[in-house]
Amino acid sequence: MAETLPEATVPPKRRISAVSKYSYAIGAVAFGLKGVALAQLMLFYNQVLGLPASWVSIVIGIALIVDAIVDPLIGQISDTWRSRWGRRHPFMYASAVPATVAVWALLNPPRDWPPEALVAYLLACVIAARVSISMFEIPSAALLPELAQDYDDRTVLSTWRSLVGLVLPIAIVVVAMTVLMTPFVDAQGHSMPGQLNPAGYAKYGVLLAVVIFLSIMVSALGTHREVKHLSPPVPHASVAALFSTVRTTLLDRNFLALSVAGIVAGVGTGLVGGLTEYFNTYFWELSAAQISSITGALLISPIAGAMASRYFARRFGKKRAVMTAYFLAVFFGLLPIGLRMLGWLPPNGSPVIVVLLAVDSTVAVALVVIAIILGTSMMADIVEQVQTKTGQRSEGLIFSADTMFKQIVTGVGSMGTGIILTFIAFPQHAVPGHVPVDVLHRLALVYMPITLVTNCLAIIAISFYSISREEHESNLARIAAAGKASR
Repeated sequence: MAETLPEATVPPKRRISAVSKYSYAIGAVAFGLKGVALAQLMLFYNQVLGLPASWVSIVIGIALIVDAIVDPLIGQISDTWRSRWGRRHPFMYASAVPATVAVWALLNPPRDWPPEALVAYLLACVIAARVSISMFEIPSAALLPELAQDYDDRTVLSTWRSLVGLVLPIAIVVVAMTVLMTPFVDAQGHSMPGQLNPAGYAKYGVLLAVVIFLSIMVSALGTHREVKHLSPPVPHASVAALFSTVRTTLLDRNFLALSVAGIVAGVGTGLVGGLTEYFNTYFWELSAAQISSITGALLISPIAGAMASRYFARRFGKKRAVMTAYFLAVFFGLLPIGLRMLGWLPPNGSPVIVVLLAVDSTVAVALVVIAIILGTSMMADIVEQVQTKTGQRSEGLIFSADTMFKQIVTGVGSMGTGIILTFIAFPQHAVPGHVPVDVLHRLALVYMPITLVTNCLAIIAISFYSISREEHESNLARIAAAGKASR
């Protein structure tokens, strides 16, 4: 068992520059826009390009599992990487071009390929997009514990990253749905909403690719000045010592609490996360312009969540604030569908529907933002706790392993999305307003219990997390004392 570190006073804080702070935050945009691109895949490749839903969901699931396996390798290698650019930045720079090309290719597929070739193309592009973005996101996210060591400063920096990483992607979606995804008339004479217009996706891909490239480069260049202040890798004495560090990290109680929460929530997200566009397009029968207006309202959410997160963390502690925000987010997320199933809403086309969805989504996303900000800060606090046991800083391993567990189960769950659509007999090339009501009801009756049960179980898992402000400050003090003793 590793020897515990001695007690000492809390070391003085180091403040990072405003340029570094905002550059770090801008890095979240690349990850957010990758999510935007991947969120379009089921609707685009199934309803627009005609691939079977089960094929698309299996591809998404396989890519998630591959990415999940690669992520810890990226994290562990970046933890121990030696270069004049530090441990993290070489990977961040190297990711820019492949991430840009892969995301562009996802939404610009060849249109004349047979289904078998198209699904192989989709698989290659999704894997490339996920792995290349991970090569940036994992080292970038791993900077948080070193850029901000204080218990509250981490919440502030996590707030900025979440704020920028949500606001700009939301703005991009608004622009795309308003300008690029224009309504059209199909070959059968049906008026179709813009999100089913194949011509808009090519331009959408270009827009996402350009902004992703700029996000990665601005973040890497803007935080480069911090390299000289970051911890150099500490070599392990042996392979056995390396495995001991990995084992101690992954079996830490607090890491397990957050990871199990992510795993359980990931099952639900995987199963029903790809259905959002189906609800917008067929359950609510929204046009691209209406989706744009609802998405535009969400610009309030990151700001409100960012402003509230620090207050709630100070007032109630990070854990209680996360659990409460998480539960309320689930409630508001399911509320409109529940009201529709009870027959308490006016028919689709009523302006009340758009207003209700906009207000409800704004509140739900603000609560999710609080949970994300504080959850990220809680994960960062685990770094020093593990360091007191192992003597190693394992930010990359911690963040990538957490991501790995979530993505494996999300990937497996994603394979179920196509099965769900097949099970409820959702039609291919469906026309909004012409999908049978019983199919839409089955869609809701599958979505609601999966979302409710998995997220409530995740909240229970979070309750086992135990790092308080006092414990975190004690960990910092012990690490500082060990550093002085080794000099």
